[in-house]
Amino acid sequence: MRKRLLSLFLLILFGLSCSVPAFASHVEVSGDRYFTLLDENNKVVHKTALMVFNGDIYIAADNSKYKVVDVNGTIAKCSYQGKEIMPELNYDPQRQAFLFEPSIPVQGNKKPTIAVYHTHSDESYVPTDGKESIRGDGGIYDVGQTFVKELEKQGFNVEYNEAKHDPHDVNAYHRSRKTATDLMKEGPDAIIDVHRDAVPADVYQTEIEGEDVTKIKLVIGRQNPNMKTNMEFAKKIKTVMDKEQPGLSNGIYVGKGDYNQDLSPRAMLIEVGAHTNSKEEAQKGVTLLAETMPAVFGISNGKTVENKSDNEQDPAKKPLNEDNQRSGTVLIIMLAILGAAAGGYYWLNRGTKEKQ
Repeated sequence: MRKRLLSLFLLILFGLSCSVPAFASHVEVSGDRYFTLLDENNKVVHKTALMVFNGDIYIAADNSKYKVVDVNGTIAKCSYQGKEIMPELNYDPQRQAFLFEPSIPVQGNKKPTIAVYHTHSDESYVPTDGKESIRGDGGIYDVGQTFVKELEKQGFNVEYNEAKHDPHDVNAYHRSRKTATDLMKEGPDAIIDVHRDAVPADVYQTEIEGEDVTKIKLVIGRQNPNMKTNMEFAKKIKTVMDKEQPGLSNGIYVGKGDYNQDLSPRAMLIEVGAHTNSKEEAQKGVTLLAETMPAVFGISNGKTVENKSDNEQDPAKKPLNEDNQRSGTVLIIMLAILGAAAGGYYWLNRGTKEKQ
């Protein structure tokens, strides 16, 4: 009996040891504390309120890739990994727009659908909202609503869930999972969790075409089975931002966690400025982000670009067109005639041999 109890106890301890890191990865530092990422020369690479762990990856605005190799307190030392290879964005003269080829597949010829929600419903912007956290009604909702409206203007269907997930603690992602799961039942082509960071204002502050706006950072969890497709999605978004709105991107962070991104192959967490930036500048930031999304999904002027089907991508599977069908029919007839001739020749020769 004692052995069984001991085994059960050890099993529970093992389970807890496996789950704690996953929970801890969803924690954010607070009280004006944040992590600073440094390269080999102690040059600041990035700052973030996300918990940082060894193995995390940061792709900077210039596509320089860094890997966290040591974390001491709130200082994370990084190793330079070279330049990240980004997808190619081509100009389509017919559409008069930059598009990926092939574009993200959308069922039928309908408008793409993007789902939007907020795991941290308290997040706010001090210069505008007066404080960094307003439980259940954070300024992040104003940013989310702006994002939704602008996406709709760009030709997207949007499913927006404004459910509250307070408090802002380690279990927030567990609570928001139900919201994300409900949104996925609508069959969206992508799902985006809108946040803001908690670092000094200059980390996100920028100016684009004379307007003060906040940069946008894309965040991916590396503990989910969709990490590869999530990364492909993030890289497409960043590539379009760099092309159409230079200076808007604050890079891509790949952290230790899942952020409920196992629910979709195109799930994204975005950081829209920090609590030290104004909400109006954050709203301008998501407006510019929304304007880049058509090229990501292959739509222009509200019209879906016809995606190549699997058959079109693989010539061996390409269905016969009318001309090819005629050629195929003629070929079949010719083969049938040749077969009949060969068969007739065989039987004639056989009959002659038998008479001999």
